[in-house]
Amino acid sequence: MSVRFSRLWEHWRPLAAPSLFFFSVIYYEEILLKLFCFGSLTVPGVLFTLLFSLPTALLLGLLCGSVAPRRGRVLLILCTLILSLWLGAQTVYYRLFKTFLTIFSLTKMAMVAGAFGDMAVGEVLVNWFPVVMMAIPLVLSFCLRERILSPRQQSSGLRLRWTGLAVVIQLLSMGLVMLCGGGVMSLRYIYFQTATPELETQYFGALTQTQLEIRRVLFGIDPDQEQNPDPDSSSSSQPDPDSSSAEVFAPQGVHALPIDFDTIIAQETDEGLLQAHQWFSQRTPTSENQWTGYFEGKNLIWIVAEGFSTLAMDPQRTPTLWKLSHQGFVFEHFYTPLWGVSTSDGEYVTTTGLIPKSGVWSYSLSSENYMPFALGNQFRKEGYRTMAFHDYLYDYYDRNLSHPNMGYEYYAIGQGLNMDWGGQFPPSDLEMMEEIVPMFIDEDQFMVYCLTVSGHLNYSLEENAMSARHWNTVKDLPYSDTVKCYLASQMELELAMERLLNQLEAAGKLEDTVIVLSADHYPYGLTDEEYSELLGHAVDPVFEIYENTLIIWNSEMEDPVYVDKYCSSLDVMPTLSNLFGLEYDSRLIMGSDILSDAPPLVIFANYSFISDTGYYNSTTDVFTRWDGTQPDAEAVTNLIAEVQNRVAYSSAILDTDYYRILFNYDYYQLMEKGPAGLLTLPINS
Repeated sequence: MSVRFSRLWEHWRPLAAPSLFFFSVIYYEEILLKLFCFGSLTVPGVLFTLLFSLPTALLLGLLCGSVAPRRGRVLLILCTLILSLWLGAQTVYYRLFKTFLTIFSLTKMAMVAGAFGDMAVGEVLVNWFPVVMMAIPLVLSFCLRERILSPRQQSSGLRLRWTGLAVVIQLLSMGLVMLCGGGVMSLRYIYFQTATPELETQYFGALTQTQLEIRRVLFGIDPDQEQNPDPDSSSSSQPDPDSSSAEVFAPQGVHALPIDFDTIIAQETDEGLLQAHQWFSQRTPTSENQWTGYFEGKNLIWIVAEGFSTLAMDPQRTPTLWKLSHQGFVFEHFYTPLWGVSTSDGEYVTTTGLIPKSGVWSYSLSSENYMPFALGNQFRKEGYRTMAFHDYLYDYYDRNLSHPNMGYEYYAIGQGLNMDWGGQFPPSDLEMMEEIVPMFIDEDQFMVYCLTVSGHLNYSLEENAMSARHWNTVKDLPYSDTVKCYLASQMELELAMERLLNQLEAAGKLEDTVIVLSADHYPYGLTDEEYSELLGHAVDPVFEIYENTLIIWNSEMEDPVYVDKYCSSLDVMPTLSNLFGLEYDSRLIMGSDILSDAPPLVIFANYSFISDTGYYNSTTDVFTRWDGTQPDAEAVTNLIAEVQNRVAYSSAILDTDYYRILFNYDYYQLMEKGPAGLLTLPINS
């Protein structure tokens, strides 16, 4: 037996030895990544990562073993280097940003590295242990290259069988996943239908997650057809073909535009667009309410604040932010979920009411799309001067493309915003506010959007100029230095808001201006342990860590308005559209007006969610009702399907330029040109 085995080994050795080496490397580094990022392992994660590592290892072994030994040894080291770099980079990136690096982000790496290269180097040094552990296989590949790749050549038949083996194992692994359909958020569901990098990495490994990411970028996300409403069934949001034209196409008392979906569906030939038309047409629009048009005619200053958190506020230390958050609308259950591209995705969610597509820069890709519901476009159509500002680089995250497309005159450092920041990081929100307010304060009507930067990580005296500037204000607080540096950085936002209110009041514009502020994301520059210091107890990293504050304030509000409803940054844009009396179609937006009677749904990047009946943790596949009773399995399944469809159809809107397609149908033509040369919807036609 041993002789026969020895002969078989010698026959297969040219491909088997490098394949075994690569399998050991991949599986070792995948397990390390799970431990460093998630702190634990699951049985399905260990098993399926093993299975999905095999095909990649076989193909890499084939690549190195099919060429001359000298060339193969070079390839062995090179492939090991690429694997270690990619998986090591994913580990460091996740520990910094709480999300995984994507291929698309790599294409933009020159921009990011140029701005935050020093920060990246600092994170590598901080996370030196996982970096060293990931580098061990590279050292082994160099030391063992002679033993792994022998001079013996193999036949073309062996190479073909090796390729077939890799394909068979891949298909068998996928088939096994297909069988794992138990539970609401099953492994089959995660692999084939969702866009959840965290869960994909946890269960299938980072390399498989990268493959799934590429598939989504190229082919999109399939909606959950099993849970889609029957296109032939009646729905409260479907027009009645026997009703009069006004009743069919312009329903009263709801946020819906006169779109003839029946005609559009009848004319559509593309299957994907047909599904989208059917899904959107059957959604129930949100109703107008007592707050509809409450701020109509007023100015708006809308701020997305970098790393802002409820926990950064204090009535003595930050009196302006405290006043704004307690004397206007008070949203008692507001969340700012973290998405894959952190700040840019946080902006995209807040300003569009859409869920970003995993694996890409959604805001950047939207720059060539028709965005009729963007408030810049909406307010400009009403005759307002619309401007956007950012106290950082003008073209960072391609904002020089996305923000003008949203209807703004866009100004940032390097283009129109004359701040003498001297290269310090982060720049000053206060200095930005002092610079920009004179640019719009004398306008009859203005709508201004600002993205701040002073609260950006890292939170240390050496790496954060704002933390150093305000250190004396926080130095005696009972927290660690990193937490105190975070609080110090947020002091610059406090001073910026104080200065904004003073300038508005001095110009006689305070009463006529609404202030809106929310975070792009929670301060993920703090570890969970550091965030817990501020809370006073161990933070729940699934839901609690994303709890935050939404400020909507006007000085003429005599008493605070308390809103006891679960809501998130996805809901901000439609809520403002309702408050300012703007005409929009709530069926075409994934968030909803918080002040309406629409049922709440807070969606997180990993498909966890909070509803009016309870909360769902996708990592445990458990839905917990608020009242502690047993959940209705069918109702939970429908909620998860709704989340999945909102994710899928948000991607469809981005990928297909859906708004342009929808509003260019013959029945519902776009005007040739609106004010300032912008395309506008014929809302009053």
